[in-house]
Amino acid sequence: MRPLGGCEQMSGLRGTVPYDESLVPLFLFVNPNSGGGIGEAFLKVPRPFDAQLRNSHSRARLWVFSLYEGRPGDKPGFHFLREVVKSYHSVRVFIGGGDGTVMWVVGEAQLHGIQTETSLKIGMVPLGTGNDFAQALGWGGRNPDADALLRNNCEMLDEMVQEWVRAEPEIQDVWKVRLKVHEEDGFIYNKDAVMMNDDGSERTSLETHMLLYCGIAKDAELAYQVELHRTKSQCLNKLVYAWQGIMISLHFFCCVGQRVQRVLRGLYHGTDKESSPIFEVGCRSRGPRLYSNPEMLLCLNINSYGGGVARNLWRNSWRCGTSEPMEDLLESEQDPGDRALEVITLSRLLRAAMPTNSVLGGRRVFQGAPLHFEFKQRNYRDLITFFQVDGESYKLQNPISLTIWHDQQIAVLHKVENRRPGCCGTVCGNESSATDSTTDDDPV
Repeated sequence: MRPLGGCEQMSGLRGTVPYDESLVPLFLFVNPNSGGGIGEAFLKVPRPFDAQLRNSHSRARLWVFSLYEGRPGDKPGFHFLREVVKSYHSVRVFIGGGDGTVMWVVGEAQLHGIQTETSLKIGMVPLGTGNDFAQALGWGGRNPDADALLRNNCEMLDEMVQEWVRAEPEIQDVWKVRLKVHEEDGFIYNKDAVMMNDDGSERTSLETHMLLYCGIAKDAELAYQVELHRTKSQCLNKLVYAWQGIMISLHFFCCVGQRVQRVLRGLYHGTDKESSPIFEVGCRSRGPRLYSNPEMLLCLNINSYGGGVARNLWRNSWRCGTSEPMEDLLESEQDPGDRALEVITLSRLLRAAMPTNSVLGGRRVFQGAPLHFEFKQRNYRDLITFFQVDGESYKLQNPISLTIWHDQQIAVLHKVENRRPGCCGTVCGNESSATDSTTDDDPV
């Protein structure tokens, strides 16, 4: 490893970047506030940072940028990334932050005119609380040690760069989510504050991206309460998550709290309520019925949930959740790049933390897209429920509908030690049978 001098550090940021077949360019975009400030440590490494690749004549060069540097659509790190892409066509970009930081980087790259679907291969450095996306890609869920990062001439970072270069790309779906509440007396709360439009009016709709999963009812209530009590410590946040989970689960004994059938009227395979029903709730409904009166419903795009506490929820859900399940539903596999979502229900919140091939597993409801949810309408009192997407949670008052459809695909980087070849070609959580499909002789 060789840190560069002052003039040499900045030379690559000016103008076009010539192609060098012996050089593997890497970028790291860091959210300095993530991981209790651990992201700040990455901004202290030599920039750029050179690392000689093992058993190869090639070297990797890493540029590190803060996501807060510059304005949206005008950030120096992304301007430079665009120039590197012109020469190398496809560049490995790692993101230091929580799960929500991924779409921040993707959106910023698109604002700078970068074709993210073809030009970027995206990996993760876990700096959040749950780090579900990092765990699904094999990068683990534990935040790096900030003090160790700069020791011994950045030896730890050099080891990380070796792994980043060897990582293998695969396709990941990105979804769009649109939520609507009643125009007159509907509200969307985030961290106990009513969400507002730019003109000062209250928001009655929300549109955002989904990369990992979304949930309705009790799991979203848990995520909302955890967000209200969040600390700067990853360990303390996990304790908050456990404590709030226990408290919310106790609602079962007093027959109160969130239930899917109390808040949803139906789920449809399409973009409106005229589409084919997956299930419907109510005495007058004619569509398929929902089994087991579940406390939560999840739409999954990856195999990690709840900060890695629940892994492979789809695989471990071996029963059907509706009276008219789709054909071969119990035999279908999960693939985050197949343009389909996996929908499951769990009758108890605690079962998300104890997924097994037994009575504790969830129920498979559907696999496919697009999806449209219709909420029940209030009668004599307001309908209050919760919704969470990729770890961001909301409290809803008098919601109307939720629609999810496919938006785009990105290339993501899997750590090779955690990958297992098989039916879906993605991380399957079985590290004992993992095999490396590349060697140190393959720098890219």
